[in-house]
Amino acid sequence: MIKTTEAVRREVVVGIPPDRAFELFTGDMTAWWPAAHHIGSAPIAEIVIEPRPGGRWFTRHEDGTETSTGVVRAWDPPGRFVVTWQIGADWKYHDDLVTTVEVLFQPAGGGRTRVRLEHRDLDAYGADAAGMRETFEGEGAWNATLRAYAAMADAA
Repeated sequence: MIKTTEAVRREVVVGIPPDRAFELFTGDMTAWWPAAHHIGSAPIAEIVIEPRPGGRWFTRHEDGTETSTGVVRAWDPPGRFVVTWQIGADWKYHDDLVTTVEVLFQPAGGGRTRVRLEHRDLDAYGADAAGMRETFEGEGAWNATLRAYAAMADAA
């Protein structure tokens, strides 16, 4: 398959070292993930990334329901992790839709970390690929998510 939809790339520098930056990103996502960014019908109680290849990435909601986001493909603390993003253009989970989110944590000097996020394989959206890329590029998507993460990391 020829890839025609370019990946979305975003980065932020945070004032904590890579091991802590990785831990906060993956282990405390509930504390910083924008509350409006969820697909369940109830508010978020907890966001979980199970720390192993094959682990689930899911949200547990206040009413006890769970919604899946994807699966862990690679788990290499403190340098990187890779997960699938299986949320369709209809903002519902789809088993048969697989896009990829890779997050790198690189030393940036002075105890800081450059966090690089790449959301790729957007061609999986088919006819919706260009529109979804535009959505993910927008201020309210990965930009807002990384800003929320950076605010929490810098306060840590």
